[in-house]
Amino acid sequence: MGILPPLGDAAERIGELEDAMAKLIPKQDVEEIELKPERDVARELVEQLPGGWVIYHSYPWLRPERNHYKVTLREGEADFVIVSPDSGILVLEVKGGEIVYNPTEHRYERVLPNGGRRKIKDPFDQASGNTHTLEKQILERSFGGENPGFTFGWAVVFPDCNYDGYLPPGASDTVVLGEKDLPHIKSRITNVFRHWARRSNPQALESHVLDGILKGLSPTFRFLPVLWRQIEQQEESLFRLTEQQAEILENLDRHHRAAIEGVAGSGKTRLAMAKAQSFAETGKQTLFLCYNSALAEWLRGELPEEYEDLIIIRSFHALCSEWCRRPESQAVGIEFAVPSDPKTRQAFWDNESAQLLEAAIESNEERFDAVVVDEAQDFHENWWLAVDLINRDPDDGSLYIFYDPKQNLFHESNPALPDVGKPYSLTRNCRNTRKITQACSEIIDQPIKAREGAPEGAPPKTIVCSAGDEQQKACASQLKEWAGKGKLKYHQIALLSAGSTTKSSLGSTRRLSGIPLVTDLEKWKAGEGVLLSSVRKFKGLESDALLLFDIPNPGSKPYFKTADFYVACSRAKHLLTVLKLTD
Repeated sequence: MGILPPLGDAAERIGELEDAMAKLIPKQDVEEIELKPERDVARELVEQLPGGWVIYHSYPWLRPERNHYKVTLREGEADFVIVSPDSGILVLEVKGGEIVYNPTEHRYERVLPNGGRRKIKDPFDQASGNTHTLEKQILERSFGGENPGFTFGWAVVFPDCNYDGYLPPGASDTVVLGEKDLPHIKSRITNVFRHWARRSNPQALESHVLDGILKGLSPTFRFLPVLWRQIEQQEESLFRLTEQQAEILENLDRHHRAAIEGVAGSGKTRLAMAKAQSFAETGKQTLFLCYNSALAEWLRGELPEEYEDLIIIRSFHALCSEWCRRPESQAVGIEFAVPSDPKTRQAFWDNESAQLLEAAIESNEERFDAVVVDEAQDFHENWWLAVDLINRDPDDGSLYIFYDPKQNLFHESNPALPDVGKPYSLTRNCRNTRKITQACSEIIDQPIKAREGAPEGAPPKTIVCSAGDEQQKACASQLKEWAGKGKLKYHQIALLSAGSTTKSSLGSTRRLSGIPLVTDLEKWKAGEGVLLSSVRKFKGLESDALLLFDIPNPGSKPYFKTADFYVACSRAKHLLTVLKLTD
């Protein structure tokens, strides 16, 4: 649902409206309205109502409501809000399909295609409630709570029905419009306005009154629900597999060894998990390997229960530790001691851990029928021998490798991968909006195609501020906008620092603008707080809204290269804000 266009000078705006037919807001082709009953009503309203009239379709509202303990928000939506320069406001509630009223239970039901019935809300209560809410909103925003003399009213339209008999309580002939009234909706609407008029001789609204009504229905009120609804709509289109992905999935079924190269956001991890499940469905014990321990943890949480006995998900280092500490490994003298010194620790993980894993595999009888490797660009060349050895057929066993050389964060050179044939290519991004895809493309100076039908999305936002308090204040402001006004859930938002979070501008901070920050993925998934992590720890994961902070110029710090910036930005699905450090 779009944001309303800004309102300018009342006289100028009214003059524009008088020269045209009734104006539909949000601006769209009537034939694109999804629900047919509302589409039919909108068509008649636009074609019959005169210039100067404004028709709001599917108008959402959000109002504070006080109970005994606190003020909470209550929301709703009016199917149509009509603004008449001659009268005032009229709210229309539309109920399509065959409607049945049960007078004994005062119950309204819609007749389903299969003959069954489903209870619906009282349409007259809905119309009345929406009208009173919007009346209060407009009067508070524009007129100090006092009505300067314009009309508020409502009606219910049944575009697929007519009625006979006595009307139910709360309704009258004046406020009920049926199928037969649609061709004459202009005169019927005018008549409804006349019956709701508070004055015996209503006059055209003065320009400042009309201006106040339109301002009372302005974009600032609509903003609250728009952000989360926009993301929800975008998510639906991003979730679908591209034709390219579907084709590769089909091709993969014909090969037991393959490499798949794909740009960030092309669905590599999703395809890797799909392939692991495909192996498991044929009874194969399958090992799923990745580099990032946080990604492995996330995927284990997402694995369907029916695959838990057949698919083992581990990061490579976790696999090394687990197998080297098995009793069989200990029995042959394998010692897995991680050095405490950071310099020697990295060398241990890069080289010695893989050698120890090879020895552990030789001392154990367990093997896997298939191995799937994600984030393969981060695997060291000397790790692949262990990957082969753990396969039941070391020379020709099932092996699938998924990688993106542009996401290589841990090696200076291009990744050295096993020869499993010419790689398949995934060239289209299907995770991010077009604006974020374009930003990622500019970072690596290479074109990345967005999937067909991908939403445009909001452009990424960059703010330059110094480290410390300025970065922290900017983080708090952005969180307040997303989780406060925008009503995004905590599990939709992540904050990533360029380096270690403990040494970042946020340090030990665990609340911003009253919003809790968590470092645990399970707590984040459970919605207990916004995630605080680092770019490299978050690699392989994704978030609807992503805030990158303490970001230096790529390459100016040893811990933050162009590849880090590319990976970080590609994690944002819908919203991206980058807080860059001043030089």
